[in-house]
Amino acid sequence: MTNATNGKILWLLDNGHGIDTPGKRSPRLTDGRQFFEYRFNREVVSTMHELLEHKEFRSLQLVPEEVDVKLAARVKRANACRGLQPCVLVSVHSNAYGDGNRFTVPRGIVSFYKKDSEAGKKIAEVFQENLIQVTGWRDRGIRRGNFKIIREPGMPAILTESGFYTNREQLEYLLDSDWRERIAEAHVEAITEIEAMGHEFFQS
Repeated sequence: MTNATNGKILWLLDNGHGIDTPGKRSPRLTDGRQFFEYRFNREVVSTMHELLEHKEFRSLQLVPEEVDVKLAARVKRANACRGLQPCVLVSVHSNAYGDGNRFTVPRGIVSFYKKDSEAGKKIAEVFQENLIQVTGWRDRGIRRGNFKIIREPGMPAILTESGFYTNREQLEYLLDSDWRERIAEAHVEAITEIEAMGHEFFQS
């Protein structure tokens, strides 16, 4: 965990999925390239952690392992951090549509927040705005989510879906390391904005 001095919040960064998670990959391109969501999630979260450390904000990579860590274990890890200071969980993902064997039309960015959490809703709005501003991708809005990783932790929690790796055009961006860094930077800009707003986000 970052030994930070500037941050009011402990940011729990969840990268979801592991190398052994079934599916979670794009159709293979003719040149052999293929998108694996576990790699994308980890690269974005790792970059976020480094950027937050530089800003002296507190963050913790919830799943440092490369293998799949079950949702119950990830939730337990998150809840173990409660009481240290106000916590917010951010689960980073990329989206998919269809059977995964062929490219499909849906594209854009959506952010989910913990149902009935006003703090989560406000946080999701800030992340969504920053991600859209940085990428210029279609704004699919914010939505209430019932995913276990944001439903069960006892803190505000959101889940971001940055682009669709089942969309042929967006896949090219998602495979590009510069674009992954831009997506990480957009997440960090959202965190910086929320940190500046103060305690209004601390209530779940």
